[in-house]
Amino acid sequence: MSIRRLLFVIVPAAVTLSACQRALATDIQSETALTASQDFENYHQVISVETETLTKENTIESTYAITEATIFPEENLAYGQRVNKGTNLEAYKTSIYASDEGAYQKKNNDTWVASATPDPLFSSISVYPYETFVNLVTLFESKGTVAETDKEYIITYSGYDEALNRELSDLVQQFPVTGTKYDVTITLDKKTDYITSVQMQSETASTTGKSTTNQNLSAHFSKYNLNEPRSRTE
Repeated sequence: MSIRRLLFVIVPAAVTLSACQRALATDIQSETALTASQDFENYHQVISVETETLTKENTIESTYAITEATIFPEENLAYGQRVNKGTNLEAYKTSIYASDEGAYQKKNNDTWVASATPDPLFSSISVYPYETFVNLVTLFESKGTVAETDKEYIITYSGYDEALNRELSDLVQQFPVTGTKYDVTITLDKKTDYITSVQMQSETASTTGKSTTNQNLSAHFSKYNLNEPRSRTE
């Protein structure tokens, strides 16, 4: 498996200059171009996905997973751990180590078990390829607004859009195709153009009107180019 290096240059629809002043992107395009960069060799991430379904009878079903991983995309190396729990699921931890030379996982404190191929475990510990989040930057920048601080670019979006629903469903497979409202905040480091966090909340009513599903995806990225590869036994 290979994760391509991509560079996405994004021209914001509007950049917030202050609480009272706005300028169209065309007015400042020559001075500021928002970029979500993949020009790095490794990074650390923490990604959580929480889903809660509320029925008309006020019963709640929930699932939660949080994954912490260090990833070297060009080397196809990733390692870390994931914790899963839910209404009908006792919490458990899965440790994962995946490389071109082999992939292993263990549940809680059990022994390591080898996988036939590394790709599924690599995808499992990375949750989504980094380029998926770059595509989210592109999508929500085009639909929302971009604010600028001394250190960050902040993309925000809130609303319901059927076309966006379909694009998100294609991009992030577990999200519904239609009928979903999203509230999104994405931050990029101004100096490096790296994504630092993605917060995406969604609310979906069932077609029968008998339940509502709320989902919260939270992703934090750090330690770009500061990680050293380690072996499974370290």
